[in-house]
Amino acid sequence: MGSFVEEDLPNNTYYGDGCRIEEEIIERLRDAYLKEKVRFGWKEGDILMLDNMSVAHGREPYIGDRRVVVAMAEAWARDSM
Repeated sequence: MGSFVEEDLPNNTYYGDGCRIEEEIIERLRDAYLKEKVRFGWKEGDILMLDNMSVAHGREPYIGDRRVVVAMAEAWARDSM
């Protein structure tokens, strides 16, 4: 961690009561995410749309030019339809 305190790192997660999550549990969660991971090869002109309420998302390292466009809408619940 160097000169940073854990709370200031970009990736830290705790139980709802503020206690640290055990490393064994963190590894099980990482494994679960990897098993569900979906990758695809980007081609020029591709667009990705996702529902932040339905998926966990991230990205792998990328080199090259890219354009990121974001649109957001009001939150809603399925049961409100």
